[in-house]
Amino acid sequence: MPSRHFTGRRLVDALLITAAGLLAACTPTPPSSAPASAPRHPDLSGVWMAFAAVAPDGSRSPKYTAEGQAALDAFKAQFSKIPETGAYCVPSGMPGVMLSTVSYPVELVQAQSRLVMLAELEMQVRRVFLDGRSHPTDYLPTGVGHSIGHWEGDALVVDTTLLEDWQLAPWPRSSRTHVVERLYLTKRSEVSAPTNAFVATVEKPINDDVLVDEMTITDPAYYDGPQQRTAYYQRMGD
Repeated sequence: MPSRHFTGRRLVDALLITAAGLLAACTPTPPSSAPASAPRHPDLSGVWMAFAAVAPDGSRSPKYTAEGQAALDAFKAQFSKIPETGAYCVPSGMPGVMLSTVSYPVELVQAQSRLVMLAELEMQVRRVFLDGRSHPTDYLPTGVGHSIGHWEGDALVVDTTLLEDWQLAPWPRSSRTHVVERLYLTKRSEVSAPTNAFVATVEKPINDDVLVDEMTITDPAYYDGPQQRTAYYQRMGD
């Protein structure tokens, strides 16, 4: 017959095993493989002012097809004079709003699901959706169109379509106009383009950050192949 000491020891062991089992049952089990954290992308937020907009080949005007030039001439021929649209605050839309170097800054507000661009030039607003959606099929064309974006490394690729007609040079548009941009950050020492003389010199950039917008515009109704431009923006205080 076992001693009372041995029996008590077995009882204590049994209680400890039971307590351990209850504790394990009440403790949440961590997942076998924790999900990878979302990649951190460069923050493009801030106030930016374009100081240069250049073509890779140094050309100043877009290259039009013969049909495109004829369409522009026919539209202009309807009027005795076409005033400068900027003098009447008529927004030119894309791509002109991103290629303007006339001292009007653009504020970028970046969130996880979208990038909002607030241009002082004619108060134009662009929303670049970053949530994986596609271009809609029931969207009315506008001057700035509909934009969706995705990240390729540290560059934000923006695809813009659904643009309304604009029959004025230098950047006419039709329903077939398509604009693709690559936005990324660099430093002023990496940019060889000089500052446009029209850019205000009263306000100085707050550092040497530069926002680069590499843009490709296509529209077979007007342009002789893809038209490429690169705009450079300096970071401003406000």
